[in-house]
Amino acid sequence: MDHRRLARTSRTIALIGVGGVTCLVVVPVAINAATGGSALRVLGPYATWLWPSLTLLVTLTAALAAWEPLSALLVQRRPAHPANRLAALDRVDRFVRSRVEGSLAEQVRLKLGVVPRVGPRLSARIRAPLVVAGEPGCGKTTLLLDLAGRLLERARADPSMPVPVVVDVGMWRPEQDFGEWLLTALRRRYRIGVRLGRTWLRERRLTMLFDGLDDLPAAHRADCLRWITALKLPQVVLCTSTDDYERLPRYDVVHVEPLRRTDVLDLITACEPRLDGLLEALTKDPDLWDEVRTPLAFDLLALAYRAGRAEYRGVLDTYLVESAARGPGKAERTIRALRFLARIARRRNDLRADHRLPHRRVWLDFVGEPAVWRLFRRAGPGAMAGLVTGTCLVIAFHNLPSAIVAALAAIGLRQGRFDTTTDDRRRGLRWAAAGFAAGATTGAALSTVGGWLGAQATNWPAFVTFGLVLIITFLITLSITRDRYWAVAAALAPTAVMIWTGPSPDLLKGLGTGLLAGTAAGALTAGLTRVWRTLDRPAPRPLHWLPLAGLPAIALAAALGAPITPHIAPITGLLIGLAVTPTVRPPEPVVELLAKPLALDEFPLRRKAIIQSARDRVLLVTGNRFPHALVRDHLADCDPVELATTVERRRDALTPTASAPRA
Repeated sequence: MDHRRLARTSRTIALIGVGGVTCLVVVPVAINAATGGSALRVLGPYATWLWPSLTLLVTLTAALAAWEPLSALLVQRRPAHPANRLAALDRVDRFVRSRVEGSLAEQVRLKLGVVPRVGPRLSARIRAPLVVAGEPGCGKTTLLLDLAGRLLERARADPSMPVPVVVDVGMWRPEQDFGEWLLTALRRRYRIGVRLGRTWLRERRLTMLFDGLDDLPAAHRADCLRWITALKLPQVVLCTSTDDYERLPRYDVVHVEPLRRTDVLDLITACEPRLDGLLEALTKDPDLWDEVRTPLAFDLLALAYRAGRAEYRGVLDTYLVESAARGPGKAERTIRALRFLARIARRRNDLRADHRLPHRRVWLDFVGEPAVWRLFRRAGPGAMAGLVTGTCLVIAFHNLPSAIVAALAAIGLRQGRFDTTTDDRRRGLRWAAAGFAAGATTGAALSTVGGWLGAQATNWPAFVTFGLVLIITFLITLSITRDRYWAVAAALAPTAVMIWTGPSPDLLKGLGTGLLAGTAAGALTAGLTRVWRTLDRPAPRPLHWLPLAGLPAIALAAALGAPITPHIAPITGLLIGLAVTPTVRPPEPVVELLAKPLALDEFPLRRKAIIQSARDRVLLVTGNRFPHALVRDHLADCDPVELATTVERRRDALTPTASAPRA
């Protein structure tokens, strides 16, 4: 253990000890003494030191907690500090090792004990931009990671050598400044601060290893190469499967050649009898040799044929079918989920398959019309009806006339008609019921909380509550009409009521209930409208969505003996609160939450389980990444129904002993 790790461990132990004593012993004793109790008898004459000790321990705990981030910030502001270089080397080393250990080739090595030969070893002495060229799947990234490992060893041994960093250039967008994008990529992947990264680029302390130039659209590759040339970096390595590198002013190129037949036969022989199926397929179908040209193709077929007796359908289809057939659950659901993730990853020029959905603009156009219909024509109106029902039910148990007013006022709530149709309406009722239940629960909870908050406001001085009602009324009316005179006139109505009744608790309870219920209704309608516009659909038109949904709740409350007290104060407060509905502009997280149900058909709730199952079947590798861009793109373009049918047929053909892969 080096001195830096020892010091970090010591600080962590000290923080746990001091923080534990402070929070579990000193703070409870101090609270007890401050609230009229007495200090523990065991303290004896040291009781007078309670508060100075508390101050000292809190200060020491805060200092220990802030030591690490503050020291890192101070060190990063000193680019020449050796700690910056050592930390960067450690992070690059962790990244390279994780990529190597999570690669498809490593999975094959663990299962079969062999790995295909990849092209020539790259030289660590880079005098001009070095281009690693070869067809997709030939092992360019493997060579790049091997070079990064050797450059790391050299950089650790010689402090004057630059730090190697691997950057996926395929994630760059032409509308971004390449230098700023590169600094951001270094900060996100290796936590090399922007200021530090800019200094190291200027002082030529970085060796840039760019991977995935061919992931960029063809029209943008020339711009990317111009940016790389403009940076004037002394040591650059670039991986590509195209000939765009010829636009560079000068370069050295290493071509990665395809696998030879003898290489493939040697690999099959080395792991007999686990690849007997592959050897038999090669013998029966000589054309298969044309596909086993790259290490990627061999790895995929090796994983597919390791259980034997597989029917050949092409490299990618064979790999997908044989891997998915040995997994649990419905094949179509798994394939749909993987296709959805593959489409998102391809759009982002990435290989990650994350269970967290990105921004809705990335994936909304991947969802089907039935999901759009169920959300906007069933779940949305159902949620609004449930929201009104839950709100009216809570209000009715306090004041039945106020609930009737709320139910009638709900007729005018803003909503939109979303023109979408579908032939599959089997799940429409379930979506409507789920939306109604969620809306009713939300409405009841918010109405209860709003009434409680209004009741708490009755403890304030009368002039404060009086002014609060007037200001809220004025601001709501002003935001609706944009006319100060109408806003002042509207504020006169609650003024007259409060002069007559005073700022009564009923008015404040009604105001709190109306504000929260109106905010929820406004957020739902405005949020659904924003999601609809993200789908690039025509503007919504008015929709009649069960406008008297609250009346059954009122009838239920009346049957249970709800009080009938027709006072104007609670009705006034409720109407003021509900008036906030058309002015609500929901924040982006609320809109994202409303959009998520659209992904359920393609990416169901058991997302982590599906991803874990895909990892177990080597459809994904470590880090929840697709094994290669070719696999990702094939999944993104597949027909899930046809592929799932093939998987189910293959499952039926498997014997019980072959239902799981053999190592």
